[in-house]
Amino acid sequence: MRAVHFTDTYLPRRDGVVTSLRTLAAALADAGNPGLIVVPRHPDQPAEPDVLRLRALPCGVADLRLSPWLLRGAAATGTIAEIAAHAPDVVHVHTPGPVGLLGVLTARRLGLPLVQTYHTDLHAYADAYRVPARALSAGVRLYARRLGVPRPAAAPAGHTRDHRPMASGAVARRRAAMDATNTLLLGGADAVVVPTRAVLDRIHLPVPTDRVHLVPTGVAARRTTARDINAFRYGHGIAPSDRVVLYVGRINREKGIGLLIAAFERILAGCPNARLVLVGALYEPRWLAGLLRTIDPRVAARIILTGQQTPEVVAAAYGAAEVFAFASRTDTQALVLQEAGLAGVPAVLVDRGLHQHGALAGAALCTDAEPGAFAAGVLRLLRDPDAARRQVAAATARCAQHTPARYAEAIREVYASAAGLTSRFNDRGRTRS
Repeated sequence: MRAVHFTDTYLPRRDGVVTSLRTLAAALADAGNPGLIVVPRHPDQPAEPDVLRLRALPCGVADLRLSPWLLRGAAATGTIAEIAAHAPDVVHVHTPGPVGLLGVLTARRLGLPLVQTYHTDLHAYADAYRVPARALSAGVRLYARRLGVPRPAAAPAGHTRDHRPMASGAVARRRAAMDATNTLLLGGADAVVVPTRAVLDRIHLPVPTDRVHLVPTGVAARRTTARDINAFRYGHGIAPSDRVVLYVGRINREKGIGLLIAAFERILAGCPNARLVLVGALYEPRWLAGLLRTIDPRVAARIILTGQQTPEVVAAAYGAAEVFAFASRTDTQALVLQEAGLAGVPAVLVDRGLHQHGALAGAALCTDAEPGAFAAGVLRLLRDPDAARRQVAAATARCAQHTPARYAEAIREVYASAAGLTSRFNDRGRTRS
């Protein structure tokens, strides 16, 4: 089946959605199922075949670029016609932004099966950034208008649709808007993919359970050499005696960076030659500078920020690390945990759902989300090489079960399921246009 993928995040930005999507598209193509990827245009994007770039504008948040078609619905007609010329068999939406919404509209207009992957915990992100509820509600109204459907009804007062504690005021209104967004995007999907059960433990998805498919993303090992590892250490002033505690991912507040930095102060007290290396894009430098001012300057001097790096440099960073420290509690799968496992780096995390149900399936050290406990976990692995080796052996075995080829095979089965469901709908009058 030829899929057309829709995503609001793409190169040169690097994140879990981009990694998952590019891994899937490449594995599907290798298996004889090439597809089309619809993305927001960026001047620094590399030239790639089978990528449809839409006009997009920077939104001022995390280097994201948004397609303005949402403001003028007629702009979608030409794009959908161009997509139809590629003769896709299934629409696969990966993000909830304007490009993702265009994917939902495309599936409806062309009568194609619609598959959604729930990569992002929208509720957690909206809460972390305190997105104004009024702005989210306006977005819901615009989404409903573009799809030509009524705005979803809000949950009754005192009722919650997810598994988080009850909330009130702005928090409750934000969550209601996120529920409505999920209903608009996911409610009509023929299949919804969740990468780990941790998603279902946090969020109520507006989809019948028989349409929800659990499919972890397959990850390939990042290859590196001793020369590249030494170059990485030298380039960032890491001495041969330094012991590297590594984090890979966006340097953003929702990723638990505050907890990680607070814990590192304790890690350094127990291991004076430790270095904390943060590899990833920094979108809020003033926020991070404020965090660093809360710790001893001598501790801050032991923290290295590399910025966003190429896959080759990231592989060298894993090669230089002794422990991978992951303090996020908003990730739905955390592909970096698999990357660390394949690189032979033991991991410490705080998300118990992800620890139990993620791809590592318990092959990591999970602590309380508190600086002292997290630091103790990191120090334990730094001080006990035998425990670290046992954990790495278990993690590597778990990761070997989630290859890109197996990922593509599982997604093809999801496509087939969605196509069968759409066919039954068409028999009842839902026709292609």
